[in-house]
Amino acid sequence: MSAAAQVADLMRGDQEGTTERHRLPSVRLAPRDELAGMARVAPLLRAARDLGQWAERSPDASAGGELAPAAVTSAASALDLAPREVTAAWQVVAATGGLAGPQAAPPDLAVVLARGDTEAILQVWDAALAVVLDSEELDGIATALYTVGGPVGMDGLFDAYAAAAGTRPPVGARAQAGQAVQAGRAGQEPLDQPAPADQPVPADRPASASAPRPDDRSATRGRRDQGAALSLALETLADLGVVELGTDDGDGSLTVALSPLGTWGVHRRLRAQGWHVPVLGAARRDGALGLLAALANCDAEDGEAEITAWLEAREPAAAAAELIEAAASGSPGQRGAAFAVLDRIGLAALDQVRNALGRPLLRAHAAVWLIEHGEEMQLDPADRTWLLVDLGAGLLEEANASDVVAELLPDLPAEDQAEIVARLWEVSHPGVTNFLTALSDHHPDAAVARAARKAAFKARSPAATADLGLRARRRGIQNP
Repeated sequence: MSAAAQVADLMRGDQEGTTERHRLPSVRLAPRDELAGMARVAPLLRAARDLGQWAERSPDASAGGELAPAAVTSAASALDLAPREVTAAWQVVAATGGLAGPQAAPPDLAVVLARGDTEAILQVWDAALAVVLDSEELDGIATALYTVGGPVGMDGLFDAYAAAAGTRPPVGARAQAGQAVQAGRAGQEPLDQPAPADQPVPADRPASASAPRPDDRSATRGRRDQGAALSLALETLADLGVVELGTDDGDGSLTVALSPLGTWGVHRRLRAQGWHVPVLGAARRDGALGLLAALANCDAEDGEAEITAWLEAREPAAAAAELIEAAASGSPGQRGAAFAVLDRIGLAALDQVRNALGRPLLRAHAAVWLIEHGEEMQLDPADRTWLLVDLGAGLLEEANASDVVAELLPDLPAEDQAEIVARLWEVSHPGVTNFLTALSDHHPDAAVARAARKAAFKARSPAATADLGLRARRRGIQNP
C-alpha cells in the first residue's frame, strides 16, 4: 500500500481493525533530554507563553476562560501573531493550565520553558499535542505519518486528504497547498487565495472555457478550502514541532514527516490507545518475545542491530532458553524468527533445541535446526507438511499472499505440488485454512490452485476436522 493510500485510509476515520491492516513500524525514540530541547523551542509553546502573560495583563480579555473575538484581534496585534495562531496558543494555555493537581498550581509556561526540567517540559508539550490534535482533528494525519514511517510528498498527502473527504483535488491545488505551508512557515501571507474574478482571459482561450458552471464553482471552492485547511493544519503541527517539512531529493517537491518529537508524542498516544508500538533499542531490556516483536517491524539492518544487542546482554544458553519459550508461545512468524536467532547462537544452543523436540509446536523446527547443525535426525512426512504450513502462516503475517505462494512451495513439478497441497487439510494447524486459501487465490498453476480450494473446503468442514482430531489423538499428536 502506498504512503498516500495509508494516509487516506487512516484519515477517513475508519479505525476499526487498523492495527491489523497497518503494521506499525519499529521506531527509534530520541533521548528524553534531546526531546525536551526540541519542545523548549517549539514556536507554539512560546506563543502560548507570551499569550498567557498578555492575558494576565488584560484580565477582561479572557472572561469565562475564553478569548473574545476582539481579544483575539488585540492579542494578534500585540504579539505579532496571526489570529489562528492566537487561537491555537490559547488552547495550549488552557490545556497546560489543566495540568495542575488538587494541591498544586498550574505550571507557569514562562518558568517551564526557561528553566524547567526534562519531565516538566515534556509534560507541557504532551498536553499541547493532545489539544492540538483534538481541536484540529489531526489525529488521523499524525497516526498515518507514524504508520508510513518516513516522509510523505505533499502531493500524496494532499491527494490523500482530498480522497478522505471524498473529492478530487483540482489542477494546481496540490502545489498551492505546498506553497501555502512554505509561506506560512516563512511568516508570509498564505498563497492559496483564489484568483481575482476580473482576471483577464488569455486571447487564445475560448471565453466559454473560463465560465465554470455554478456546480463546478462550488466544487472547486470546496477543494480549495480543503487545500487551505490542510496547509493551515500542517502549519500548526510544524509550529508545535510535530512535523518537519523537507524536500524530495529527486524532484525537489515538498515532503512532510513526523519529527523525532512528533514520533515520541504520537507513540505515547498510540500506546495509550492499546496499539502495539515497537521501539528499536528496547529489545535489549525485553525478553525474547519483545525481540521477536521488534524484528517483525524493522528492516534487515535495524534487525541485525537488535539481535546483536539482545544477545550481548545474555549468556548463550540463557538466550537460547528464552528463545525456545518465546517460540512455544508465539505466533508462527515468531517461531520462525526465534529459530533464525538461534542460528546466531550456534552450537551453544544445542541442548535447548534438543529439548524442544519433545514439544509438538517446536518439534519440526527443532529437527530441521539440528539437521542443519550436523545432528543425525529424521523428519517424517507429517512433520514436513506441518512445517510447510507453519512457515507459510508465519510468512503470511508479514508479506503479501502472492509473494508467499511464489517463494514457499518446493521446487517441484506442478503435479507433485498439487499432490502435496491436496493433503494439507489433514495438517493439524490453526493457520492451515488461511494458507490454503492463499494458495487457491494466488498459485499460478490452475491444478494446484484447484487442489488448494478443495483442501481448504475440507479443512473448514466440521466433520473432517473432527475426524482429523481423532486421528491426531490416536497418533499422540496434540493440536497446536
